[in-house]
Amino acid sequence: MKKITIELTEEQYANMKNHLQKGLALNVENETFSVYWLNLKCVDGGLASWLEVESNGTLNLGDVNWKIE
Repeated sequence: MKKITIELTEEQYANMKNHLQKGLALNVENETFSVYWLNLKCVDGGLASWLEVESNGTLNLGDVNWKIE
């Protein structure tokens, strides 16, 4: 089985966690359920890669390093 590893800085992780917690609070307030998506965006040839988190809005976390093992 292969594994995808995405490396985040401490700041990126904190921003992602904060964004998801705000979404959860909004869901609790409105008595709803929602999902979230992690979108790894890549330019062919490894020129650039960035991560977006979608949950009650989109958060662009910026450049990330990733690999498939």
